[in-house]
Formats: sequence, structure tokens, C-alpha cells
Amino acid sequence: MVGGAVMQESDGSDINTKIFNSVAEVFQKAQGSYAGHRKHIAVLKKIQSKAVEQGYEDAFNFWFDKLVTKILPLKKNETIGDRIVKLVAAFIASLDRELILAKGQDYELSNDEEGVFSRFVDQFIRHVLRGAESPDKNVRFRVLQLLAVIMDNIGEIDESLFNLLILSLNKRIYDREPTVRIQAVFCLTKFQDEEQTKNLTELPDDEENYEATRTLVASIQNDPSAEVRRAAMLNLINDNNTRPYILERARDVNIVNRRLVYSRILKSMGKNSFADIEPHIFDQLIEWGLEDREPSVKNACKRLIAHDWLNILDGDLIELLEKLDVARSSICAKAIEALFQSRPDILSKIKFPENIWRDFTVEIAFLFRAFYSYCLDNNITEMLEENFPEASKLSEHLNHYILLRYRHEGVPNNLHVGFDSNTLEFIIEQLLITAERYDFSDEVGRRSMLTVVRNMLALTALSEPLIKIGIRVMKSLSINEKDFVTMAIEIINDIRDDDIEKQELEEKIKSKKGNSHKNGVSSDGEDNDKTNNDATNDDEEDDNIASFHSAVENLVQGNGNVSESDIINNLPPEKEASSETIVLCLTRSSYMLELVNTPLTENILIASLMDTLITPAVRNTAPNIRELGVKNLGLCCLLDVKLAIDNMYILGMCVSKGNASLKYIALQVIVDIFSVHGNAVVDGEGKVDSISLHKIFYKVLKNNGLPECQVIAAEGLCKLFLADVFTDDDLFETLVLSYFSPINCSNEALVQAFAFCIPVYCFSHSTHQQRMSRTAADILLRLCVLWDDLQNSAPGMNREAMLKPNVIFQQLIFWTDPRNLVNQTASTKKDIVQLTFLIDVLKIFTQIEKKEIKKMILTNVNAIFLSPEQDYSTLKKILEYSDDITENDTLDSVSKNALDRLRNNLNVVLEEINERSELQTKDENNTTNDQYSSILGDSSNKLSNGDIDHSIGTINEDSTDAANAPNNSTTVNNLQGQSNLRKRTRSETEQDDTLGNSEDTLKQNTSAVTKDIGFVLPEEKEDAMSVDEEDNDSNSFTDI
Repeated sequence: MVGGAVMQESDGSDINTKIFNSVAEVFQKAQGSYAGHRKHIAVLKKIQSKAVEQGYEDAFNFWFDKLVTKILPLKKNETIGDRIVKLVAAFIASLDRELILAKGQDYELSNDEEGVFSRFVDQFIRHVLRGAESPDKNVRFRVLQLLAVIMDNIGEIDESLFNLLILSLNKRIYDREPTVRIQAVFCLTKFQDEEQTKNLTELPDDEENYEATRTLVASIQNDPSAEVRRAAMLNLINDNNTRPYILERARDVNIVNRRLVYSRILKSMGKNSFADIEPHIFDQLIEWGLEDREPSVKNACKRLIAHDWLNILDGDLIELLEKLDVARSSICAKAIEALFQSRPDILSKIKFPENIWRDFTVEIAFLFRAFYSYCLDNNITEMLEENFPEASKLSEHLNHYILLRYRHEGVPNNLHVGFDSNTLEFIIEQLLITAERYDFSDEVGRRSMLTVVRNMLALTALSEPLIKIGIRVMKSLSINEKDFVTMAIEIINDIRDDDIEKQELEEKIKSKKGNSHKNGVSSDGEDNDKTNNDATNDDEEDDNIASFHSAVENLVQGNGNVSESDIINNLPPEKEASSETIVLCLTRSSYMLELVNTPLTENILIASLMDTLITPAVRNTAPNIRELGVKNLGLCCLLDVKLAIDNMYILGMCVSKGNASLKYIALQVIVDIFSVHGNAVVDGEGKVDSISLHKIFYKVLKNNGLPECQVIAAEGLCKLFLADVFTDDDLFETLVLSYFSPINCSNEALVQAFAFCIPVYCFSHSTHQQRMSRTAADILLRLCVLWDDLQNSAPGMNREAMLKPNVIFQQLIFWTDPRNLVNQTASTKKDIVQLTFLIDVLKIFTQIEKKEIKKMILTNVNAIFLSPEQDYSTLKKILEYSDDITENDTLDSVSKNALDRLRNNLNVVLEEINERSELQTKDENNTTNDQYSSILGDSSNKLSNGDIDHSIGTINEDSTDAANAPNNSTTVNNLQGQSNLRKRTRSETEQDDTLGNSEDTLKQNTSAVTKDIGFVLPEEKEDAMSVDEEDNDSNSFTDI
């Protein structure tokens, strides 16, 4: 090799040795400390230059590579290796810097000077890359570490070397060691093209300039290591194409990664974050940060808003609100509250002078509302008194903006300069939100504000957000709920009556125009006919009114035979409000009903509203009116159980036959009715059958064409099952099947709802977990069949849309684990709900045909929780089923080993139960003997010799009676039997033979003792049994 070529020269051996010794000495000194690295680099450069001058460039390169190779096996925590790596990096950087400096000063460089550096870097990288495929993880780590620091310190490399590096790094980015993958990420970041950006999804495969960026994006999304994802996130180019992938780490499972999005990524973007990030993504980032469960992430987001962004804007709070776009954003209220919490010094600087109240902007109005809410929530009374006006003044300001918005409706030029309709509506909304919690202890101010709000709600052009907040403000201003309902219904009736009067007025104007046309226009045939018809209609209407009045007079005076039906028939036809007006009335009534709690039986006005507005709306053919009618009907049903019972059929028909939006509303109503009234609305005389409603929910869950309805049905059913309103196992099984079904994999809202609700349900109560256990085996079997069909389906089907059976089985095991229950008790370890599930799985095991699925099932059975506290017979049954599977099924080695491990674990547990049972029996026997000995000792001490003789004499005289009485041994056995039977367990009955022998021995011993004593023991408790009775009971208990 190169070293050999050098050795062949006459004096080459000495020079070669000197080069090695010199380089080795530098490396030896450099590994001790970072302090002398600059001097060591100068020495290395001098050695290299002399070697090149004397023709020993290859020798220097060889020994340099050789010495660097020595540090490759060192572990990550070895500082010696890190120091040598830094030395190499600094040496290469110094050489590259000299070349760049020389080029910048227009020095003429010989080809040899540039060639020496390029040849050294090329051979060194190629030499080091040989270790990238090493089986030693330490070598791979050190190789990638060297490459990372080298790429940091060189400007350009040969194209062939670049391709070789990319090929090697693309392999190492999937290395099994996270530390190696991190270094690969560091290397790839140096190959990103910062000048050109493209859509990453549209990049052709042959564009190598973007290969590094594409690989890093895949790593930031899919790498299992949080450290690797963090390295990719912090080193990926932040442009329009890569930014969404970086910012989505705000939902990373790792706390540090989530925190760094706010403390590093968004902070480094500065003012650009307001312009470069899309508004909806910007809102999501703030919402995720402020609502994160981890305090560190939440504090990082607060610090970003209250310190970083506010300081960038020179402390201008209004400008910050402009950047946050408060009129559009839904998260600004939380953001400004976080700012007040983090920067309480700002509160004292906020002032609202008199001259600003009539010139509110969007930002000032929002700040007014947020500042008032924060002061009120934190009881900062001095600032409330200092900055906010009296209630009457506030009502005047509100009325000012309402007049600006609606006085010249339809004439934008007449609006106040600088205001548009959206701005004014936002300002009005902020003032109303503030008014809802305002201090109206002053009756004058309360009445003034109430008048303004009532007049505003009577406006037909009022937007829906203002209607909603206006109704709430009116509720807070009302004396009581009855007063509130009365005012709201008066407003609704006034709007409807005004519309009817407007229609009548328009008809009269048309009629007058027709009459004037008849009298003043030429006698055209058609015009004359039309005028004549109008005149005839007017005459008929006048005649009807006159006839009605005369009929009433006759009825009052008792003249004639006029019937009531004649009077009604003579009435003029009633006018109906227009569709637009009905929608306005229904909107106001729905927001009113949401705030009412009084039962319908105590509220005559709402019952009247039902007849005049809500019921006709439900029967209306216009979709928007019918939907609002159903919503109002549902809110009324919450106030009266009888009304709910009467309308359940209609609501069910809306779900079955209605359009998507009507189905959605009707489902919400049905769920709310069950939540309030429970099962009182079904299954009874005149009531809807609960099975019919279950079928409705079943059909909705199966219909993936309406994903929103699926979500509302799933969430509603989970709530009802959690509250034990619904307890049907089949419907619950449908719920779980919908969660795992591949047709619902694209419905993220549905999957998210199930992912949260099902574990909450299972872990909330033992009965809920038992329901899951009862249905889990059938669920698993159905899903196994479904997964098998999916794998054998057409090539166009997405076979990854469904979880594998082993993952599903693991999930079901987790849900049925009694250790996950909340409020656990001492009996939790004895719970057999998970064992029951395993027995059911082993029962259906024969119905599974695919060996692959069988293997997936059996390799996870050892995740079942086993405990000696559990029931012996249940554990024994699992062992029997596992033995049966081993004997009758053809299993591969992996499945057989898993099943053998389960059987071994079962045998260990069963043996422990038996040992505990034997030990317990011995303890009980010893306790009984001790008690018996104590009784005998006490009796002997109490009886005198004369008493004993008298007792013996009595026994001799009454020998016949004594023979019929129970003997002493029987009495002792009774005591022993009672003690044993009280604590016998099912497992002990299987050891009757062993225990029987010990009992016989004990009987003989106790009989011998009683014969020697010669007296009858005192009579025991009434529940004492004879030996025969004990044996019979023992046998029957064993049979059970």
C-alpha cells in the first residue's frame, strides 16, 4: 500500500516514522484538553506542508487516517473521542478558510495547493465512509459524527463524493440506533438547497438537490425517536414548503419538541411569523400552546406572546392585537388573558379616556372587553372603577354604535367615516359581551341598557351572533326567567306582526294603484278587466266584513239563527309571515329556549309559542325553516317529558328520512332528550320502542356517507353509555366495530371521539368493563374476518386502512385490564373480567382459519393479567382450553412457544393458590386445636374432685341417655368442621382426600382425649353440625 511505497526508499523509512511520530504526538496531546487545539492545528498544518514539499503527501494522509480510525470504536460518552473529532474538524476548517481567504485577496494559488486540500478531504471522507456499514454502533456513530463536523467546515466537494455521501446517509437515516440517525440528520441538513424551493410532493425523484430535504421531512414526521425528530425540526430549512411540517411538531408526543416550537421556531421567526404563517394555522398554534396539558409548553407559549412578540413590537399592545387579527381569530381572548397573567405591569398602563368611547376600533373594543373580563375575574376593583363608565353611559355608547350600523341600513355612504358594517358589528358584539357581566346595580342603568337591547333585538337585519349575545344580555338584565320569556316572546310576536302588517300595507298600496290606474288610464280591455277584478275583490272583502259585523250584532241581540261556523267563515283569511321573518323568529326563539329552565307546564307563553310558531315550522316544507323548527322543538322537549314522548317518533323520522343537516339536528335532539329524561321517553304505552331507536343509531354509524352524523351519533352514544342510560350490548358492539372499521379510517373526528370515549367508558366502572369483556371476543372475531377480506381484496383497496388483528387484540386486552380502573379497591386483583375475555377468545379460536391471524392472537395472550387472588376454576378453565388448542391445532413454533409460556404461567399461579390453600387449612386446624386445649384446661381447673365424682356417677346412672347423646369426639369434630367450612374455598374442595385423612387422625386423637377426661363438654352453638352432616355438606360443596 501507500505506506509500503514509502518504505521502499533508502531513507524513506526514517521520514515515514517521523511523520507518524509527529502526527501521533499531536493527537496524543489533543485528546487531553480543548485548550491547545489551536496550537495543535498549526503543528498539523506544518507537518502536512513539509510532507507535501518532500513528496510524502500520501504518507501523511495514511497516518492521519490511521490515527483517526483508532477513536472510532470509542463510546459516545468518551470525551477523548469528542476532542479528536473537534481537532479533525478544526484542522479541515482551517485549511478551507485559508483557501477562501487567499482567493478573496486575489492571491494566485497553484494547482497543487488546491489539489492537496481536495485530495486530503476526498480520501479522508472515503476512508471514514467505510465504517458507516460497521456492525459496531459506536463506529457508525463516530463516522457520522466526523462527517457532520466535516460538512460544517467545507465549502464544496466532488460530485461523485457527494453522490456517495447521499447514498450512505440515506441508509444511516434508518439506522436502528437513534444516536446514529441524529448524526445522519446533521449531515443531511448541510445538503439542503436554500436558494430554490419547490413543492416537496411534486419533486421528481431524480433531483438530487432536494433529496436531503425530502428525507428530513420524512424523518420529522415518522421517526420513532423524539431526539431525531427534534434534530430534523431544528435543522430543516424554514420556508413556505417545509414550514407546515415544522410547525406540526406543536402536536408532537414529546414535551420538549412541543416546547421548542414556541421557544425556538416561532421566536426565531420574529415579525415574519405574523405574515408567513397562514391565519388558521397561526390560531391553531396559539390554541395548542395555551391549552397544552404540560405547564412548560404552556409557559413557553405565554412567554412568546407576552415577552417575545410584544417586545418585537416595542410594547405596542394595539399593534399586537392587529397582528393577531382579533376580528377573525377565535383564540385572541385566551391569548390576551395569558398576556395579562404574564405581564401584570401592563394593566396599570391601560386607560380608556372619555374621548375614545365614540371612536372605538376593532382592537380597542376587543381590549376593552378583555380588560374588563380580566379585572372582574381577578377582583381588581380599583381598575374597574377607574376605567369603566356607569351602566347608563355604557348603554348610550352601545346605542351610538347600533344607530351607526342600522340607522342607514343599505346606504353604506351614510356610515360613520372609517367604519364598515363588519367593524361596527364586531364593536357592538364586544360591548354586549361586556354588558352581560356588567354591574347593573343602578336601576336607571339597567332599564336604559334593557331598552337598548330590546330595541336592537327587534331589528330584522340583526346578525345571528348579535342575536345570540343580545338574548343572553337580556336574560342577565331580566328580573326573573318569566320576565325574560315574556320580553323575548313579545319581540318575536312584534317582528311577526310587523311583517304581516307590512304585507297588508303593500296589498292596499297595490290596490290603490289599481284603482288609480282604472280611473286615470286609457280604457284598454285587459287593464279594465284587471281593475274590475281588483275592485270586485275589495267589494267582496268589504261585504264580508259588513256581514261579519251584522252577524255578531244579531248574535249579541239574540236575533236570527246565526251559527258560530258562519261567523268564522265570514272572517277574512289570516295573513302568514314571510319565510324570512319566520327564520328570524325561530332564530330568536331557539337562543331564548337555550336559556330557559322552567318546566313547560309552568310556562304558558312557551306553550303558546309552540302552537303558533314551532309546530307549523316543523311541518313546513322549506328545509331551513324545518331544521330550525326541529331545533326549537327539541329544546322544548327538554323542558317537558310528555312533549318529548309525543315527539320521539317525529324526531326518529327526521333522522331516517331527512337530509344531512336535518339528520344532524335531530340526532343532537334525541341524544339531549335521553341525557335529560333518560329511558322514561321509551318502552311504554304510547311510547317509541327503544329497539327502534337503537336501529336508527346503528344505521347512522354504518352510513359513512354522512361523516358529521356519524360523529354526533358516536359522541352521543358514548355519553349515554357512560351514564348507563343505554345498556344494550349489541349497540355497544356496533360502536366498537365502527371504531376499527376501515371504511371510517378517513373520518378523523369519529376516530378521535372513539379513541377518547371508549377508554374512558371502560375504565370508569367495573360494570362497563364487564360489558366490554362480554362483547370483545365477538368483536375480535368479526374484525379478524374483515381484515382477512381486506387483505384479499382488489389491488385498488387500501389494505393499510385497518389495524392488524394483533393490534386490535392488544387494545381489547388493555380495555379489559382491571388494573386500569379508576377508584380501585382491594378486590381489583380478584377481578376475572379479563380472564373471561380470554376464555371467550380461546373458545372462538377454532373459528379462525388463517394461520397468520392465529399467530397474531396467540403471541399476545401472555399480556393477560394473572394473579393468585383470582378464581381458581376460571384459571383452570383457561389451562384446559390452552391444552385443547395445543393438542388439536397445528401451530407454528412461535405460537406454540407463546401458548406454552401461558400454560407455564398458569401452572405457577395455580400451584401458588394450592400452596396458600394448604397453608390456610393447616393454620385453621392448629387454631382449632389450641382453642380446644384451652377449653379443656379451663374446665379442669373449675371442676373439683367431688364434682368430677358426681359427674362420673351421673354418667353411670344415665348411661342409656349418654349413649344417645353425641359423644365427645363428635362434639370436637363439630367445632373443627365449623371452623373449616366457614373459610373453605373452591380450590380446597379438590383436596378432600388429603384433608380427609388428616381429619380422621384428628378425630381419633380427640376421641382418646375425651375418654380419659370422662365428662361431656358444654353444648355448642345451634349451627353446629354432626359428622354426617358435615360430610354431606362437604360432598355437595365439592360437587358444586
